[in-house]
Amino acid sequence: MNHSPTISFILIGASVITGCATAVDSQGPPEKTSTSIQSVTLADCASQRDACFANNPLIGLFVCPAQYTQCTLTASNGLPAQVNQARTDAAACASADRECSVAARTPLQRANCAATEAKCLASILQVHLPSVVTGTATCVADNISCINSAEQVSDLTTCANNLESCAVTQVQTVLPAPVGQIIGSVSSCQTALNSCISAAATPADVTTCSLTNANCVASGFGLTPPGNPAKGVIQCANAATNCALEATNIGTVDLCRRRLTSCIAEVVGSTPPPPMTCGQKWTACLAQNPFNFPLCDSQLLDCTP
Repeated sequence: MNHSPTISFILIGASVITGCATAVDSQGPPEKTSTSIQSVTLADCASQRDACFANNPLIGLFVCPAQYTQCTLTASNGLPAQVNQARTDAAACASADRECSVAARTPLQRANCAATEAKCLASILQVHLPSVVTGTATCVADNISCINSAEQVSDLTTCANNLESCAVTQVQTVLPAPVGQIIGSVSSCQTALNSCISAAATPADVTTCSLTNANCVASGFGLTPPGNPAKGVIQCANAATNCALEATNIGTVDLCRRRLTSCIAEVVGSTPPPPMTCGQKWTACLAQNPFNFPLCDSQLLDCTP
């Protein structure tokens, strides 16, 4: 999950169902069941559009047509509009990849095509993937099948979690074990967050999910969970998650950890960690540039102990 993992599929689904499965003011909240979604017909959509205009003569000019369009998407095949849209978007990703692959002339170009398709699917499902490697192609193929099989909005959350978990497993086969371990830890936090938000019923529930995720990410980095309800730690955790998922070496992981530590300290008002010593900087440089002693030596010539 670039992402920001704060948008819930279930909340989006609820907004659409509210728009097309009920009249704006005259009916109560919809039931979150596949049965209520599948019972909507085109005639229902038209009736609800008319009721929308009747209840909202001015604002309805802008709102009601959009609601009617979303409702007809749902009524067309008994599936939620979000599922239909995800299927359409996934097909577009696959089509673009086929065109890209046909035009590719080198292995690098074909690899770039595969990476673009993976990112395309990730954007549909709102997940942040780690570096795309050769094995990620299997994840992409499976994920398209998952989206095409989805029948409920919650199924898209499952597809999102499957895509991220699969991509992490693939990248862990090519990265140093300590790096792969951190990526796996923060990714597990991310998939748990997706599932938590999908089941959330109120904005307060979403905030609770995000705060739990912040503690999870901190623990994944080997830090003491902030234990502070300040919402700023959510942004700290999101930034650290994105940083870790893009990491390819120990030096970058250490940088992500230091940034998270400093960010949490600033939010909760504690003392930030002391700056690194020259020796620590040299070690971090060497981790990012293995065996390149001359480079690290030159970068620290003016370092003050």
